[in-house]
Amino acid sequence: MKRWLPAFALKRPVTVFMTIVALLTLGLIAYARMPLQLMPGGFQASSMWVNIPFANATPREADELVARPISEEFSTLPSLKRMDSRASANSVGFSLEFHPSLDMAVAYNEVVERIERAMPDLPEEVDRYWIYKFDPDDTPIIWSAIMFPEGTEDHYNLLNKVIMPRLERISGVASIDAWGVDAKRLQIAYDRERMIAHGINLGEVQRKLQADNFQMSGGQFEENGRVQYIRSLSRFSSPEDLQDYTIRDDGLKLTDIADLRMIAAGDADINRMNGQDSAGLAISKESSANTVETSRAVEQAFEELKADPRLTGAEFLIFFNQGETIQNSLDTLQEAGIVGGLMAVVVLFVFLREWRMTLLIASAIPFSLLITLGVLYMQGESLNVAAMMGLMLAVGMVVDNAIVVVESIYRHRKEHDSVSEAAVSGTAEVALAILASTATTMVVFLPVILMTENATTSRMLGVVGLPVVYALAASLFMALLFAPLATSFVSGGGIREDARWLVWLRGRYEKLLRTSLRRPADTGISIIALMFLTMTITGPSMKCVQDGGDDANEVELTFTVPPTAGYWEKDDITRELEGWLQEHKEEWQIGNYRLRLRDQSTRGRMWAYLREDATLTRDEVVEKVREALPDHMPGVVVSVGWGQSANSEYKVELEIYGEDLDTLAALADEVARRARAVDGVLQAEVGDLAEGLPEIQVLPKAEALTDHGVTASDFGGTLAFALRGSLLEPIQERGKELEVETRLSVYDRSDIATLLDFPIWSQESMSLIPARSLADIRFASGPNTIRRRSRRTALDLTLDLSRDKPAYETMAAVNAALKDMKMPRGYSIDTDEWANSQQTENDATAFALGMSVVFVYLLMGVLFESWLLPLTILATLPLAGIGVGWMLHLTKTPFGTMAGIGLVVLVGVVVNNGIVLIDLITQLRREGMERSEAILEACQRRLRPILMTAATTIFGMVPMALGSSNFVGIPYAPMGRTVIGGLAASTALTLIVIPFLYVLLDDLRASAGRAIRRLWEKSA
Repeated sequence: MKRWLPAFALKRPVTVFMTIVALLTLGLIAYARMPLQLMPGGFQASSMWVNIPFANATPREADELVARPISEEFSTLPSLKRMDSRASANSVGFSLEFHPSLDMAVAYNEVVERIERAMPDLPEEVDRYWIYKFDPDDTPIIWSAIMFPEGTEDHYNLLNKVIMPRLERISGVASIDAWGVDAKRLQIAYDRERMIAHGINLGEVQRKLQADNFQMSGGQFEENGRVQYIRSLSRFSSPEDLQDYTIRDDGLKLTDIADLRMIAAGDADINRMNGQDSAGLAISKESSANTVETSRAVEQAFEELKADPRLTGAEFLIFFNQGETIQNSLDTLQEAGIVGGLMAVVVLFVFLREWRMTLLIASAIPFSLLITLGVLYMQGESLNVAAMMGLMLAVGMVVDNAIVVVESIYRHRKEHDSVSEAAVSGTAEVALAILASTATTMVVFLPVILMTENATTSRMLGVVGLPVVYALAASLFMALLFAPLATSFVSGGGIREDARWLVWLRGRYEKLLRTSLRRPADTGISIIALMFLTMTITGPSMKCVQDGGDDANEVELTFTVPPTAGYWEKDDITRELEGWLQEHKEEWQIGNYRLRLRDQSTRGRMWAYLREDATLTRDEVVEKVREALPDHMPGVVVSVGWGQSANSEYKVELEIYGEDLDTLAALADEVARRARAVDGVLQAEVGDLAEGLPEIQVLPKAEALTDHGVTASDFGGTLAFALRGSLLEPIQERGKELEVETRLSVYDRSDIATLLDFPIWSQESMSLIPARSLADIRFASGPNTIRRRSRRTALDLTLDLSRDKPAYETMAAVNAALKDMKMPRGYSIDTDEWANSQQTENDATAFALGMSVVFVYLLMGVLFESWLLPLTILATLPLAGIGVGWMLHLTKTPFGTMAGIGLVVLVGVVVNNGIVLIDLITQLRREGMERSEAILEACQRRLRPILMTAATTIFGMVPMALGSSNFVGIPYAPMGRTVIGGLAASTALTLIVIPFLYVLLDDLRASAGRAIRRLWEKSA
């Protein structure tokens, strides 16, 4: 088999040539047609979210009547790892996390079954639910804001009738989510004094308005064989119809007791960009659409909309453009790949000093990469950033096999073999070695299949690893078929004599090698001392981090407003905060900023985006903002953090468990106070439970209600209408729907005393009586949200940590600050989840690394038919660890996910040199050469190819190690530096340590054999 492939190539050159052309053509077609995406498709998140609406319910009711019964059903779900529930006003939400091995389609069906099983026990108002599964294809490709020009009033119609239809017509756009703009509404504001003066029964007025403005299906009838459908219509066609509307037989009109005016919803979200009212847009694409092309089409549509006369002066700002991110990332990776490839070619020429041989070997780079693209294309994969990273990793590796084969062929030519015989014999001599080295690099990605505890890392290694595997397989195909054929056509070329510097290096290497073999004790002590020194110096300074997507241009501020603040007070507070940020805009080099405060929340957020030309880093801006935080607004607390997309290592979540909500809130405040006092904690943000919204509880008097002929439901409904209002059927005006709201006037619901004077119609006396005569009131406080984790009431506390010190040190200080805090019986603080997630990440990487070593050993054992030879080669792994430690130490690079991937890749790469060296030593000894001579001869022959393969891989990864490219915020540089440091150290040390260990293990094997024979002879 060793000779069959090169012999076939020489015998059937046209077949081989046509096959190569076909594969290259397929690769070019694939490159032109592969969809461009940021994230790889096919990712199955192990989480699911359930939302259950429960209208007009308080958080306590939602928790008791909905969250608890469904939690009991969900607790029996298979492979459920974690369950969180949030009960808030009008809805209940669940977050479910499953074991990654569970098929999410099965999980979805199980969740539906559990909800349907619980439905009969839920309140009648609960009649629907939504289940959400994460799909990368559903992630918005563009986040943007629209700032409307001054003077435009109907922002809602501009957004929904002008902007949205234009964007929805774009080919590839699947959906658009919009927020921040509410429709104008016609409000009928009843005046209390005028109602009392005219003796109006508000309930009768409401019923009359509803009765005279409706549409109803009237069924169908059949006449002469034809079915006719009936629909009853009675609609107001304009606001003028309501102004002239008569509510009583004496001619009393609606405008006599109420004011009609156009308003925006008083409880609307506050959403502004750079201080101006704005709308937010999240645009998602179709799964089959090209992200880059769709993003460009959206940008073009924004430009066209600016030219629309109705939007003169409007601004369209894009916060995140996935298409631009993809293009920039791909361009950067392509540039780095090209630079790395050129550097590898230069290295080849420096060693070979012959341009034809250099080009022959360098052709493995485009050849292997194009074949890889063809395979990915046929698998339905996209050209995403992770796949490009794998291709970039392969750039320096794919020439290794061709180097070894071509070097061996030309050495046989020097030994006076014919061109064809040299091609066959030279390839056959190294076939097993390059097969083993290629297979060991490919096999390191097998543990990905077994890494089910960390789906993200597994998926990352898989997407990065498959292109490397395909590229190496293609390079092996080229080395065994194309390289022998090509050398037969380049018969006039050859590898020149070694350069003087290489001759000098070979001489020094031979002396050093003889010394190490002659003095094994000194060699062993030197190796142990080097490893001890590395661990002593680099170990303590090694900083382990949990990589996460990190937007380096975003600073997030969180603020809380008083729980009693109304819409207009919230508006004043937010505008004052915007003014404060505007004052420092130039100093902090901020380009744009946006603010959002939801309608019923007391917590809002501001996001400040640094200018593209900013000279300050985000860390520096965070410190400046923290020093200048405003503290002059009563009841308003402002804090600064890292932002929504911040690195999870510096955004830690603590959990406080217990049952009583008030006790939990008090404990949370104390924990937050202690945490804020710890050096390194920038912000301690308490979860929604602590927002404690004030309540006015109205307690009807049973006797008073009976005396006046008023039912408790009528009384409660009247008060609810006064506060919350009611919506009538919308008015159809010139093809547009206009919502109609009826409500008590703002003045009449401005304070509790006025509200208690609200008139309620008495059926007994046929007159109006004040509400205070029928009920008592009391003041209380209720939770904004009730959250449970694994059916235990929980409150989350989020800490933003400083990057000036390691996160684990800050968390150790936080734990120390909380250690002496006395907790009531049944209450606890969980500070271990962050550490556990860090440990899970480290365990997953260690498991992959360990399994990679096992697979490499097993594979080499099969190929070499030996137990001991693979152990000799595996010694290159700790040698690579020496280089990794010093490289990360000297470059001050933390050890994270990318560095972990680099370690896994190293396992398959660094053994290649050892394989090539040991394979030749074994061959020479089989030919009858003495062991020492075989070692010296093999090391001399393999010095140049070992240095060439290592140098091409190292220089091919230099752009990655020095560049600033990243994968959704995770920099590639740690991976490049890990591979470079490990490969450089292992290459230098392999040339000395591998021969030394080979002699040591060979002597041990011989000694063990002699001992066994003596024992056998004695027993006999």
